[in-house]
Amino acid sequence: MGVCVCVGLRLYKLFYSQMLDPIHNHALRLCLGVFRTSPSASLCFLADEPPAYIRRRKLFIQYSLKLYLSSHNPAFGAVFNCKFKDIFDRKPNEIPAMGIRIQPGLHTVGFAKFNAIQYLYPAALPWLLNQLEINFTLHQYFKQDTSPEIYRKKFF
Repeated sequence: MGVCVCVGLRLYKLFYSQMLDPIHNHALRLCLGVFRTSPSASLCFLADEPPAYIRRRKLFIQYSLKLYLSSHNPAFGAVFNCKFKDIFDRKPNEIPAMGIRIQPGLHTVGFAKFNAIQYLYPAALPWLLNQLEINFTLHQYFKQDTSPEIYRKKFF
């Protein structure tokens, strides 16, 4: 009975992420104009698109890496300082938090915390900085009629 529960749990966990797969395949069929009976693997190959589960995994890892670079983000603590790993280990029927699920993926791509440099935002807000002053005086001279010496004098 334990094996059935475990297999059922895996199917339950996969259900949420795979609900969009038929919609993705249908959209590929419409775009490519192929028959409804065409296998989904060949659709992805013809469309030069990765399968949906690979794309989800890639986006999941990309988001986690981007999140790690900005420690001020409120989601940073929930993902990288997850305190509830032992709780999810004791409750196999629960879907683990993102921080727990992402660790194997980050390990696979070779992510190490000591190799990453966190992004620090500048103290001055960009829209409050002084506006740049652009000098367009050289624009009044035509290139065909003006010698390079005049351009140099006006530039300096």
